[in-house]
Amino acid sequence: MLSPHCHMMPMEWPVNGLHWQDLLVDSPECAMPDEVAQIGLVVEIGRQQTLWAQFGVRAHCRVPECSLRKAITVLRKASAASAWRVSSLLLDELSMRSWPPDVVFWSSLGSAYSGAGKWQLALWALLEAPRAAHLEPNVVSYSSAMTACERVSLWEMVLNLLVEAEQLPEKANAFSYSSAIVACGQVESGWQRALALWSQMISASQPSPNVVAFNATLTALERATCWQLACSLLEQFEDQTRSNLPLTPDALSYSAVATACPWPLGLWWLLRAREKRELKAGPGPWSCLARKMGHDRAWQEALQLLSGPIEGDRLGEVWCSVMWAMEVSGFTSEPPFRVRRDRVHQSKEFSLLDFIVTRVPRGDLSALLATVKRFAGEKEWLKVAGGSKARLLQAVLRPGDRILELGCFVGFSALLMVQRLRRLGGGGKVITCEVNAVSAFVARELIRWAGAEAEIEVRVGLAGDWIATGQLGVPDVVILDHRGARYHEDLLALEPMREHARIIADNVLSPGAPLFLNFVDGRYAIAIHEVDEFLRARADWVVTCSPRLLHRPVQPVPGEFLGFAAEIDRLCWRSSLKAGRVQRQDWVDLEEQLSPVLHQWASKRGLLSWKRRELLH
Repeated sequence: MLSPHCHMMPMEWPVNGLHWQDLLVDSPECAMPDEVAQIGLVVEIGRQQTLWAQFGVRAHCRVPECSLRKAITVLRKASAASAWRVSSLLLDELSMRSWPPDVVFWSSLGSAYSGAGKWQLALWALLEAPRAAHLEPNVVSYSSAMTACERVSLWEMVLNLLVEAEQLPEKANAFSYSSAIVACGQVESGWQRALALWSQMISASQPSPNVVAFNATLTALERATCWQLACSLLEQFEDQTRSNLPLTPDALSYSAVATACPWPLGLWWLLRAREKRELKAGPGPWSCLARKMGHDRAWQEALQLLSGPIEGDRLGEVWCSVMWAMEVSGFTSEPPFRVRRDRVHQSKEFSLLDFIVTRVPRGDLSALLATVKRFAGEKEWLKVAGGSKARLLQAVLRPGDRILELGCFVGFSALLMVQRLRRLGGGGKVITCEVNAVSAFVARELIRWAGAEAEIEVRVGLAGDWIATGQLGVPDVVILDHRGARYHEDLLALEPMREHARIIADNVLSPGAPLFLNFVDGRYAIAIHEVDEFLRARADWVVTCSPRLLHRPVQPVPGEFLGFAAEIDRLCWRSSLKAGRVQRQDWVDLEEQLSPVLHQWASKRGLLSWKRRELLH
């Protein structure tokens, strides 16, 4: 039985510290030198596909079944997006053997597909393929299938799988219920189903409720802002004398409840977790509390969070939200990088700032823009709107435009637009939002150095938070250049204040914004401009659109778009972590899968109006 996989893409090893030797198992039948060499060929296929052909030809020293099973298991744990392709090739090898794979093998293969965001292939490997081989999927197979569907928000399919799993002799386990609860919590009004599933676990006591399902239920209540129910549920299991179940809330439990509550009560829960149970919450709930304090203009309380029980190396993440709380309350703020610059001066942003101030005369905007591009070409690449993107961005501006930019980075695009507005006769203004405090600080320094501080205003914080305040005014142009997964949400929030605004969305093809495309389809007049990424030999899309007078409701999101959106968001999230293990090949592999899908979507609608070759001159 051959797997429905695509053409093999390169993969660099080691992955997550896993070397090819890790594919071996400690058993006598896997200790032959020739077999060790063959296992090396299995993983070296990531560098040279021709080695796989050698693997198939040398029949006199075949890899034993146990080694191939171990190979699938290790690849399932690897983070590379191309690991699932190697898994598929291993499956092809096994299909030529005299013995058939068992349910355990199919479960490992399905998990590899699921980890790469390939939920359709995961369902095939976990459920359809075993049945075709006259094997009955077990509860582990169903749990993995539910996890694959939950990752792409297919909550109805998750519930159907849970019903099927309940018919198995061993019944659905706690992890199956956890996946179902998480999936329900991701949709509007899904918290009732999540709470019902949790109640079902409690009443039946089979499967035994665990803290994973408990936290998933609290998270569903948090997303629905049902903070009273969340508090009641946590109180019930916090006091072991009131609960007959051996379940102890952990740091994630308190974090979910604290995030759901109004900030005074949320702060009480976080302090209680530390004082009573010696649990340390991560930066997420503290940042959320600071943002809520900002909406209440309680900037003094937000500032006090920095002296609270937060680990020192995570203060920077909370400081971004504290800066937002201060700025929205009318107080200017500067991050503590002036006194702690020795800890961050090696960052790309500060290297750029030093490069600029030592080479560009103060007030020379044109020289500064040219030097930023020089830095990107000679020192470290920057994802800025240079080349074709710059020409397109400047072409849509009109005299006196009021521009709202979501995603400032180091201020290059904002300065580029100011340069164009000056050439059109002056006037106009750019308000730009940046969630990262380091980038915002460097952007302000570069803007001051260019002498454009009167024309550009940098706001620190999440774009959605600033939109909710109503302090951004009525823009003529909206630039979406922050996080593709939020384009459609922020655009929807902006609709009441930008009836006639021109919308420009960058990075729609790379890394991708499929949910945004689904949102604007039919609601906006759209044009897709395929341009070259700055200093990169690959294409990207810049989408320009304006609202229609009569537009249809948002269409249901295709399952394929949901899968890609989940994978894009996962890679972006991992990239933002200090210890994020995202390799460039992960992005390349994802883009090569996403690109044909989006091109087919655009071609059906006749939207590819501006090809790359037209922008090269």
